[in-house]
Amino acid sequence: MSVSYPKIGNKVVAKVVETKGNCTIGMKVGDEFELSLHKCGEFCGYFYHNILGWIKTLQFGGTFPLGEDPDVQIWECPNSMNRVKIELRRIKE
Repeated sequence: MSVSYPKIGNKVVAKVVETKGNCTIGMKVGDEFELSLHKCGEFCGYFYHNILGWIKTLQFGGTFPLGEDPDVQIWECPNSMNRVKIELRRIKE
């Protein structure tokens, strides 16, 4: 089945920038995932659940209270045994 996602707001991309241990679903440094309110694709559901609020913030134009770049944040996976660190980036289109 082909799925079509509506374009709403900004594009948000998660890029794996570091791993410690072995990701339980196999994400590796350099992997990229387009994420949104509707779309989590092949991204880890456990991690997605923790960052969904920040994805929505970026998608709909909100800003973060801290940080140098309002379009970029770094997040770590909640799995303390196999940490995956991602860069969450808003791409304004």
